[in-house]
Amino acid sequence: MEHEVNHYIDSVTDETSLEEFLAKAELAGTEFTAEKEQFKIIEKNSAIVVPTRLDYRANLELQKENEHRLRIPRRPAKELWENMDELTRLENDAFLQWRSDLSELQEVDGLVLTPFERNPDMWRELWRVIEKSDIIVQIVDARNPLLFRSKDLDDYVKEVDPAKQILLLVNKADLLKPDQLASWKEFFKKENINVIFWSAMDDVLETITEDGEESAVPSTSTSDMFVTNKDELIAKFKELGHVSDEPSAKPVMVGMVGYPNVGKSSTINKLAGGKKVSVSATPGKTRHFQTIHIDSQLCLCDCPGLVMPSFSFGRSEMFLNGILPIDQMRDHFGPTSLLLSRVPVHVIEAMYSIMLPEMENPSAINLLNSLAFMRGFMASSGIPDCSRAARLMFKDVVNGKLMWAAAPPGVDQEEFDRLSYPERKNRDIGRVQMEKLAKLQLLEGDELKGSQFDSQHFAGNIGVAHVRDSKALPQRLGSVVPTVPVQANGKKHFKGKKDKLRRIYNE
Repeated sequence: MEHEVNHYIDSVTDETSLEEFLAKAELAGTEFTAEKEQFKIIEKNSAIVVPTRLDYRANLELQKENEHRLRIPRRPAKELWENMDELTRLENDAFLQWRSDLSELQEVDGLVLTPFERNPDMWRELWRVIEKSDIIVQIVDARNPLLFRSKDLDDYVKEVDPAKQILLLVNKADLLKPDQLASWKEFFKKENINVIFWSAMDDVLETITEDGEESAVPSTSTSDMFVTNKDELIAKFKELGHVSDEPSAKPVMVGMVGYPNVGKSSTINKLAGGKKVSVSATPGKTRHFQTIHIDSQLCLCDCPGLVMPSFSFGRSEMFLNGILPIDQMRDHFGPTSLLLSRVPVHVIEAMYSIMLPEMENPSAINLLNSLAFMRGFMASSGIPDCSRAARLMFKDVVNGKLMWAAAPPGVDQEEFDRLSYPERKNRDIGRVQMEKLAKLQLLEGDELKGSQFDSQHFAGNIGVAHVRDSKALPQRLGSVVPTVPVQANGKKHFKGKKDKLRRIYNE
């Protein structure tokens, strides 16, 4: 393994308005001084808005109209510069123009861009990988391939050299059902996309191919889309790169490109037969360009994970797909509401052994309170720790324990979801825990609040006063009951004297 650079590059996918202004000023080479003037504090209270299925379809049409404007930065042509100073100036101008174009795209009503990579050094690493590689492999997550795929990356590769080969590697294919894989296979076949389904886990696709289901792996030529082990994938790379058997032939260079947390490092380690690159659950573990020699005929190029510009419904979807680190999630109710709009409630209840109130629109607060209460995640104030429960649940989503997969274009999402989730069973588990939460008034909902009000209003024991017995009262003149019980041997017993009132009067 060869390290091409000795320094680490930090990924920057999100900036404040001040940081964005300073970054653009640095790219433009502008010098300025700050002026102290009057200021005002602007408060921003954003409500949680969960898009419906109709909003989702309308937004997809708007995204398709502006898809051609989603571009990645280009490296200036070699004939435009003669020294490194000119190259740096041209690169900064290209980055500045690229960010300005994306800012104009964000102003289109209804479009939301995902947080994208803003560090120019990260894009320079991508340029180096593309220039050195004979085959560019774009790795995507099988649960939402189109979100992780950049069409403009394919265009840029052909602009650099039309002879370079492009391959789409759909990782984590073991998370999908055979019928779901067949739907995506048909879509990629219609779009004429060179694709291979793969999983970096140990031979998990072999269980799919051995089941004998024709819908999963048919006997036609499209079965070439599926590989079951690393030897088959290495053979595909060599076949695509036209490997020569001559001893002096140059090895085929395969560039591995993709978003953070799609499994690039895991795939490389699986192909290399050992831990050659570091793997972490936190996105963006790979921060520099490195090469790994598989054998004398094949060499892999690992590019740092790049968050490329794409359309999305916001940061909630980025957390749901594992693009942004879960530990950096601040608003946990928004992503949870989006998850509830996609995953059936009974699936979440069965997985975490909880029960939620029957509501037309499930509440994120009820879900997080129930999960935190069941797992014992309590804050110092004595209420359930919703942020910790949300991080636990979303890490399960990223790891595939709690599944949601996007349907291919042209396939109904509801029909696609029925393949993932089992039928609903009797709701028995978690009822006691839900009743405790309702008693503590930690569940929200109009029906719950109405029932609580009725039960309190019409109850016969409203305004009950708690009276402590005479043993706890101070001893007065003429009283025959001592303050502290004393035995014959003179030993005093204070057991239970400082017991908490919430335990004494727990009704």
